[in-house]
Amino acid sequence: MKMNLVGAGYWGSKLLRNLAKFDVDATVFDIRNGQSINDINNKDPVILATPLWQHYEQTMQLLERGHDVYVEKPMAETTLQLLDINEKIKKDQLLMVGHIFVYHPQMQLIKDIIANGDIGTIHHVRSERSNWGIYQTKTDPLLSLATHDISIVQNLISNMIVTNQQVWNYSNNVVPDRVWFCGPSYDIDITWYSPVRLRRTTILGTIGQLVWDQDANTVTHYRNRIENNRAIEVTPTVYTYDYKLTPLESELKHWIDCVRTRTQPSTGIEQALAVAGVIDRVKAITQPVPVKSYLQLH
Repeated sequence: MKMNLVGAGYWGSKLLRNLAKFDVDATVFDIRNGQSINDINNKDPVILATPLWQHYEQTMQLLERGHDVYVEKPMAETTLQLLDINEKIKKDQLLMVGHIFVYHPQMQLIKDIIANGDIGTIHHVRSERSNWGIYQTKTDPLLSLATHDISIVQNLISNMIVTNQQVWNYSNNVVPDRVWFCGPSYDIDITWYSPVRLRRTTILGTIGQLVWDQDANTVTHYRNRIENNRAIEVTPTVYTYDYKLTPLESELKHWIDCVRTRTQPSTGIEQALAVAGVIDRVKAITQPVPVKSYLQLH
């Protein structure tokens, strides 16, 4: 199978290595060397691994030209841009956004445990991501990092109402370097500015809890509960995963299978719109905090 890969930087190079594992013949267009989507002279599917602020215009142009398109997250910066993209998609075209943690094998394990009733009803989900990603000056952690965590939480709870947010600018950068926001049943804390490297999701249920430590490759199932006004502690079960496919391989395999079978991807325009809707609501909230707010910075 032939595909076009636009962008050969930090993430694009990872995509290229993994595409080779699936016998995909990828033609690379390196924007650092002056190449662009205008150099594509075929109708093969396109994978966009370009800076996020370029995704909207590039996706619009590629859809107009008739390509199937896989876009690294986020697909666009706003809901309005995504609505434009939605209008551009032709009936027989495929469009996918790279919400990689939706395809993580441990996400499926977590969903199975919840579906079996092993932690009861979900009370709260907390997602933390610190010291991950490249420190950016043209965008903030909300778009660059929180997209991952929003997609994770949306896989676990149905309605992500945004009730509060705060931003911090520890490094006196032109954009915030930490964003925290929450709703009645979740909170998300994202920062580049941290000495500790952390990717963790904690799910609190009525009869148990789950802690997904993405760096340690573990899902820990706690059955702690309150009984007769006393905390009852049960030895936790720790699940690890021996990767047959890495999360990125699982995501790419899904895209390749969709192209071959002409099946719409699991993370298409609807999922991209759902994530963007949360981001837009976070941006719309103003809170008195001891640093410049997101809206003041833009």
